[in-house]
Amino acid sequence: MKRMVFFLPIFDYIKTRKDLAQKFLVSLIPALVVIIYALFFNVRGGIDIFEVYTNFVSVQINAVAILISFSIAIITILVSADNDNVRRLKEQEVNEGSYKPLAGKPLTLFQVLLSNITYNVFIEIVYLAILIGFIFLQTVLPIEAIKYLTGICIFFIIHILHVLLESVVQMYLTFWKDKSKS
Repeated sequence: MKRMVFFLPIFDYIKTRKDLAQKFLVSLIPALVVIIYALFFNVRGGIDIFEVYTNFVSVQINAVAILISFSIAIITILVSADNDNVRRLKEQEVNEGSYKPLAGKPLTLFQVLLSNITYNVFIEIVYLAILIGFIFLQTVLPIEAIKYLTGICIFFIIHILHVLLESVVQMYLTFWKDKSKS
């Protein structure tokens, strides 16, 4: 049972989102386009694909490590802050437009933000592990496989950025004062 607790934030995220397939399609379509393009068009001659891919993966490892740090900092700030804004987040329930109740109770804005950011951290960590694995895989895989690995990278990059952008928009809208109600 302890192993399942590790995945609890992911399970809660998946159980409470209605348009989950759309989030994955937004990431999957560009990844498939990249793979299809790479399969039908040859890369220019004289380019060391392995070197380009190694540089690509190295840049991503650095970027994902920075994203993980920022995301964990956001979680820390969110859960440790005790001010009126955070109290309002914990009290205000979200409408059921994009979210499903969890255990029969509607989600609060705080739960939505926390689950988004926690989910993103988990995906970022998984992706970082995959990138490290790709470094070793590229030494034994043929060039054709690099095209598929690049597609997987594109999928994860877009998915992480999509969820991160959604979290930023939610934070913005949470703290935006509606001028029409003043």
